[in-house]
Amino acid sequence: MARLRRIVALASLVLLARPGWGQDTIAARTALVTYVTSTSVYIDAGREAGLREGDSVQVVRAGTVIATLKVSFLSSRQGSCDIVSQSTPIVAGDSVRFTPAPMVDSPVVAAAEQPQRRVTTSPSSLRGRIGAHYLIVGGEGASGFTQPSLDIWIDGRPSSQLPLTVAMDLRARRTATTLAAGTVIDNQTRAYQLSLSLGWPSSPTRLTIGRQIALGFSSVGIYDGLSGELNTRRWSGALFAGTQPNPLTLDFSTDVKQAGGYLRRHGGNGNGQLWSATLGLSASYENGKANREFVLLQGSYSTRRLAILATQEIDYYRPWKRINGTPAVSFTSTFATARYRASEGMEFHLGFDNRRNVLLFRDVVNPVTTFDDAFRQGVWAGTYLRLSRRVSAGLDGRRSTGGSAGTADAITATLGVEHLVQALVGLRARTTHYHSPVVDGWLQSVALYGDPGVTHVELSGGARIESEHFGVANSNIWWIGGDLDVNVARAWYVMLSGTVEHGPG
Repeated sequence: MARLRRIVALASLVLLARPGWGQDTIAARTALVTYVTSTSVYIDAGREAGLREGDSVQVVRAGTVIATLKVSFLSSRQGSCDIVSQSTPIVAGDSVRFTPAPMVDSPVVAAAEQPQRRVTTSPSSLRGRIGAHYLIVGGEGASGFTQPSLDIWIDGRPSSQLPLTVAMDLRARRTATTLAAGTVIDNQTRAYQLSLSLGWPSSPTRLTIGRQIALGFSSVGIYDGLSGELNTRRWSGALFAGTQPNPLTLDFSTDVKQAGGYLRRHGGNGNGQLWSATLGLSASYENGKANREFVLLQGSYSTRRLAILATQEIDYYRPWKRINGTPAVSFTSTFATARYRASEGMEFHLGFDNRRNVLLFRDVVNPVTTFDDAFRQGVWAGTYLRLSRRVSAGLDGRRSTGGSAGTADAITATLGVEHLVQALVGLRARTTHYHSPVVDGWLQSVALYGDPGVTHVELSGGARIESEHFGVANSNIWWIGGDLDVNVARAWYVMLSGTVEHGPG
């Protein structure tokens, strides 16, 4: 029900649509998913590859588009994207397909290289959106809250004659929570991005000041400060320094100071082979004491059939942090995944994840997201098949070794059917059986969706049925929901979404 982030992401695709993009005159390019959070996807392509903030890109698996993303932040060789829609969960190592935009160089350089031609430029390339939302959450008794909100997002160059880029992402909320003692009002205006960058789009250097996303360090997230990039044909790197905002309100704070940098070597050939190796260092200090100091190692390798990604964070603990024999150096936050495309319709994948916390925030919580969060850490392997032009299926097994699920085994099967009823209706379904020393259970979910005209309609539902051991009563949950998305006009988008859930708690 609380999919505010999805509303904003979908709305931007309408507001930021640009005629001429996606034409066959420009060849499509591919990139690799390097990191995934609850609502964001990081990819190893940036401005140098022809991407722009607001672009729409597709995640492709076994020749099938499984998700649509919107680019929200870019460096020269990296990008952060919002998840607009997905029929199958995205994982690191998935392929991303996009159509690059024509490179726009400095008007000064263009005039020098082609003095016989007159250089014409547009007044600016600013893009943006504004969104108003109203969220209602209710439960049994008097519990619940209402939340009207306003979102403003602006990105681009105010003037084509100046090498300046602005980025602004502001979200205002007024939450009224109903409690037994009365109503509590909470007003928040949060800035997720508020920065100014210096550098032409094609320049190898870029300097950014303000609230921004840490370059190359997904686990650092948002900070207030200064960053600088340098990119060459084979090498790229960045340095950053600043302070972390308050983790709850995102207000400016100087309690935690953060600094770091990375150096990356990358290469490839004309046959689709790409590789990169990254070495990074990050340190944060809270009120003058070491908060976290770690080294980042990351490597990726991809061909037309094989994609491998591995990330390792190595923490250093100062003597006063070493309790009960804790070593000075600890290998923390390991993530590795590999995908192999055996044919156009078949892929195999495997991976390992022991990261302690990768969910930066979540706008929707339901039995499916709760289940996946609990079983995230561990090792897994599976396959994804394209059975026909309309039907796809997946199967994977997972051994969970951490998180709230503890030690557990799970087997998940997924099914997708597209282009039914005059190519307007689709179906996706999932079933998971899991077993642990504490509980056995099934998780079932299904969604029926359609795209008649300028609308998107979706009905979804499911059940989680558990049998707890040791004579404890069973715990069953079921839910049903619906979504209606409408492109009212060229620059207007409306969404209505609702979910009803029944079960203990």
